Amino acid sequence: MATALQQQLAQIAKKSTDQLDLKAQRAQHSKSLLFDARVAANQTFETIYQICAEAFQELCMLDARFAPFAANLFSEQSKSEERINLTKKENEDLDQIIDSFLGLVSSRLLLRPGLKAVEWLVRRFRYSYSTSDPIRYQTQC
Repeated sequence: MATALQQQLAQIAKKSTDQLDLKAQRAQHSKSLLFDARVAANQTFETIYQICAEAFQELCMLDARFAPFAANLFSEQSKSEERINLTKKENEDLDQIIDSFLGLVSSRLLLRPGLKAVEWLVRRFRYSYSTSDPIRYQTQC
């Protein structure tokens, strides 16, 4: 039976290997609600951000309750924020913010801006749905 330290080191080693595995990174980056996997794999975060931020602005025009999310989920900083570098608490806080956004946008998912805004959560923050676990950050794809 592995000690707690051995388990932690194994998790760190796995994450490090995944970060260096370009094929795994491309596969993860190609998951998209809007685009074919080949198109999605070739998009930069800057391109994705531009598409999704414009959609987010449209949502803000439809409903002012979206505006607070400009300071976190749709900020310029969000383009460079890596969940793997966040602490467990910071990831949990981010999950709560995303949950709040999803609750608000859920009634607008049939609108193109709503779907495009959710694309940012999926592509940048690696948010996904699992039947065994509610929508949460997935470290493995």
